[in-house]
Amino acid sequence: MKINICGIGNPHNPKVWSGTPYNILKVLEANDNLASAFSSDENTLLSRFLKFTGALYYNVKPGWERRSRTVRQINAATSVKNTRRSVSNHTLHFGTGDLPFRKLPKGQYHYIYCDSTWDLWSTHSTFRHLYSKRIIKLCEELEQLSFAQATHIFPISEYVKENLINHYHVNPSKITVVGTGPGVIKPFFGQKDYRQKKILFAAKGRFEDKGGFIVLDAFKKALREHPDMHLSIVGQKKYQQMASHPNITAYDFLSIGQLQELFNSHSLFLMPAINEPWGLVYIEAMLCKMPIVGLNRNSFPELSHYGKFGVGIDSPDAERLAGVLSNLMSDTGRLTAMGAGAQSFALQQFTWRNTVQKIIDQITLIDKNGEAPAN
Repeated sequence: MKINICGIGNPHNPKVWSGTPYNILKVLEANDNLASAFSSDENTLLSRFLKFTGALYYNVKPGWERRSRTVRQINAATSVKNTRRSVSNHTLHFGTGDLPFRKLPKGQYHYIYCDSTWDLWSTHSTFRHLYSKRIIKLCEELEQLSFAQATHIFPISEYVKENLINHYHVNPSKITVVGTGPGVIKPFFGQKDYRQKKILFAAKGRFEDKGGFIVLDAFKKALREHPDMHLSIVGQKKYQQMASHPNITAYDFLSIGQLQELFNSHSLFLMPAINEPWGLVYIEAMLCKMPIVGLNRNSFPELSHYGKFGVGIDSPDAERLAGVLSNLMSDTGRLTAMGAGAQSFALQQFTWRNTVQKIIDQITLIDKNGEAPAN
């Protein structure tokens, strides 16, 4: 079975969508399952003009106009054209940025791999107040139609599956949860000293969405009981302006090697994300024997194995979070056990090979059974 993959951005680029399309592409190539890989977002003069006028019409800041009907349907037409050129009529889309189709293509099977839905994303987004009512309504309509047109949907998590069923009324038989693999950080198999009380927060963008301000507030409160704790925040140069305490070190963008050293040397990973669909970084932290701390929303309960390898709080409350940090730092034995368990769980549960195999198995079954494309 050979399939095509497409999305907004070049799938061959490991920087697109945190490297997810690239990682899936590499496994498909290794297994001889890849027919072609292409971007459906063509940077033509017409597409640039439509994006500009879309931003004006929908009253959104530059970048969000890609959610407009015209831009998405142009992208969808590009995916249809490239699928026709391919040896395979099965195409996997990353997200819904190149859907829905203006008219369903005959004889083609289109699938969606998604980490969230518009309903989930817009509900928790810290930018929701910047969306116009017109774009909110439109995006919901287009999302509904995109899922209806898909032959099958591959969400990364159970909570997205539940939203597809309960909010978008997708038939459960049309959904297969497939998860993800890790990011660029490799597992750390050395000895970790949890007595150092080193906490790590890593986010290359969306500082508020990732809970950055709550982290800073909670850490300073927790210092009252543990003045020897240390916090490292990494991802952007502007973070250095926020390190207003001698126990906080902020890093700009780091090389993979430097980032790996931080993951290897820290005791606990802290990211109480207000809006994070999945978070490969949680998996990377667990692979490096760090228990994870976050909010009990979106994927966090699943990733922490429902509290077995991390601690979640129900709301973004700095005082409550400070209490969690203090309790964990007072019990190195608990940290050690949770860290070891987290690594074992992540190694077994989150691999790109597992993800791709689930996708290929389902598409092969659809092809074998001669199922008709969605209509």
